[in-house]
Amino acid sequence: MSNLQFWRSILRELKVAYALFDADYRLMEHDTFFEAWLAIPRRNLRGRHLLDLFPELTGQGLDAVAPPPFPIHLENISRSTPAGEVRYFMLTAISCDQYLDATAMVLLTDVTEPGKYIQELIQRHNELRVLKEQLSGLNQKLDFLLRHYLPPDVAEALVAGKVRPELGGELREVTVLFADARDFTAIVANLPPERVMTVLNEHLSIVVDAISAHGGTVNQFQGDSVMAIFNPHADQPDHAIRAVQAGISVQQALFRYHRQRRKGERGFHFGIGINTGLAIVGNSGAQWRYTYTAIGDTTNIAARITAAVPAYEIWISQATCEQLDGKFNVVPLTPMQFKGKKNPTELFRVSFDLQL
Repeated sequence: MSNLQFWRSILRELKVAYALFDADYRLMEHDTFFEAWLAIPRRNLRGRHLLDLFPELTGQGLDAVAPPPFPIHLENISRSTPAGEVRYFMLTAISCDQYLDATAMVLLTDVTEPGKYIQELIQRHNELRVLKEQLSGLNQKLDFLLRHYLPPDVAEALVAGKVRPELGGELREVTVLFADARDFTAIVANLPPERVMTVLNEHLSIVVDAISAHGGTVNQFQGDSVMAIFNPHADQPDHAIRAVQAGISVQQALFRYHRQRRKGERGFHFGIGINTGLAIVGNSGAQWRYTYTAIGDTTNIAARITAAVPAYEIWISQATCEQLDGKFNVVPLTPMQFKGKKNPTELFRVSFDLQL
């Protein structure tokens, strides 16, 4: 089976439409789903420019000299059929390698029917894992298809039955960590547009790697902010300690990265806030789009702490501090009055060496 035939069979099973584009981003090849969903006759598709077919991608770097920052992901792309029916899609554009003889691949997932994609993603998990082992040259791209929508540990928990693929959750004690970039708007204003997404993704990758190394579940990206949960589904008795260790690793990794950046280019400095307490952990959202998260006052306080933290610092709540067993040096701060809270919140700054 050729590489292209392999992709076709997998995507057909997942009911994901695809199209291949050449170095000029003009359409070379597509499947029947792609043609039918866009409601454009085949004779009018081949040779069309990617921006002509999807003007929503304007500003993503496809018309620049440098390669665009793949992957590109857009939600809620809408198209009308000749009968007047409106269909909605999730669009993902990824770079291709030599095995597919193309520059870019566009994937369209029909999300008009409730819950369609995530259900099939779970059902095909084991089958795709076997295929990845047989075709090692396509491992990374297959893994992207599996894990694009879910944190890796959540995907594994779904397959193992530890997390149910439905709306709702359970009450658990968790530690919630937020890492938020400081002066993001001011720094972005001084960067060339084509560099903004690349630089932001580089920073977020460092943050995610450091959190994951300590067992945290990164469940949300909110622009220049990252949210992570410790002890969401697999028992982590030391979840508060893990979260603080992760925060220190994040700051140290970012400090090393900034020292290596090219001269004159500013990076994003992050403040980190951490809180421990009870939260409802599970899937929230709509029938066709789930978000695995932790909801409640514990999360709200963690977010508010983060909003006040200076760059390169880590602030924790008293609830988190009480579970650290003296493993870290902490400095009491002036209690802060947060909106909606009757009493001021006790806060502590974690002391650590940035240069380790």
